[in-house]
Amino acid sequence: MTFQTLFLFFFGTIIGSFLNVLILRYKPGEAVFGKQLGGRSMCPNCGKILNWYELIPVVSFVIQVGRCRGCKTGIAIQYPVVEILSGVIMATIPLMLGMTPFAFIWVAALLVLLAASFIDARNYVIPDALTIVVALLGVAGTVMMALGKADGTALIPGTFLGSYAYVFSFTDNPWIAHLAAAAVGGIFFSTVILLSKGKAMGWGDAKLAAAVGLMLGWPDAILALMTAFITGAFAGIFALVSKKKKLKDALPFGPFIAVGTAVVVYFGYDIISAYFKFLNLAA
Repeated sequence: MTFQTLFLFFFGTIIGSFLNVLILRYKPGEAVFGKQLGGRSMCPNCGKILNWYELIPVVSFVIQVGRCRGCKTGIAIQYPVVEILSGVIMATIPLMLGMTPFAFIWVAALLVLLAASFIDARNYVIPDALTIVVALLGVAGTVMMALGKADGTALIPGTFLGSYAYVFSFTDNPWIAHLAAAAVGGIFFSTVILLSKGKAMGWGDAKLAAAVGLMLGWPDAILALMTAFITGAFAGIFALVSKKKKLKDALPFGPFIAVGTAVVVYFGYDIISAYFKFLNLAA
């Protein structure tokens, strides 16, 4: 692991620390980037103001054995999890796509999806502001693809499916591909919401699906949303079997959209490759 990668990871954990503040201080109905982000960090249980050495990402959690130095109350595992995931995103995407503006557009998108996931899991709501940021990043990425300044895996610009993207693609125009994916994601989720009368998922999920479609484009977005439904179904079944949820209970779907997106970014090419190899074996 190079010094550059280590630096990016550490810098990513610092961003993760900020994301934790955003996630934990957000309240439904308030602006996600509002005044609640200001002020000193403190223990939510005893109110102790935290010193700088208690705020070092991941390290402070380990040194304090996951407990507040003041009241000894356990610190939520969310803190190191978000920090580590942020560090991994920051360090690995440039390794995949190079130290390019396109790579950091994707870093930003995945970090925003990470924050949206945890907010949805905590509050059963996806802030529109975060969805708009993902959509704007999608527009920025599409502009770079249209200008020929994007990169991708397997030397195919703008896709994480490599040459397999050509099998499912219907256009070479990045604007058409990305707008089509956004439309399909938004319309499909909206149809599910209308048919279920809002019991299956919420409008925040539909808006985020459209934003992810704009970010990933066709056909990557379709695989991401399929993965979201598959992982969501398994999670729902597990929650029912373990009696953590009842059939009528809501299950936040934002985290699964984010997981589906991350799976395509990191493993999309491998998944499609394995699928076609399986088809050949089956034949």
